[in-house]
Amino acid sequence: AVKLHGSIDILVSNAAASTSFGSLMDITEEIWDKLWMDKEKEERMKETLQIRRLGESEDYAGILSFLCFEYASYITGETVVVGGGTPSRL
Repeated sequence: AVKLHGSIDILVSNAAASTSFGSLMDITEEIWDKLWMDKEKEERMKETLQIRRLGESEDYAGILSFLCFEYASYITGETVVVGGGTPSRL
């Protein structure tokens, strides 16, 4: 992932398991793209979101920029959910 996307100075702790594809760190772009080829699945996922669309990288840019700026220097140990109004959190 670092070779493909580069690195940044933010620590993101996240845990996930996929019985279908193995480790998320080992997934290829081709397999990742196939996850979203099922339009019915994509539509079902959108229906669970209050804003009725899947997130794009631009949706995360604002909060990431803020957290990297000095204004956020007093924020520690928080979880910021950028989830389009997902009804549940893990």
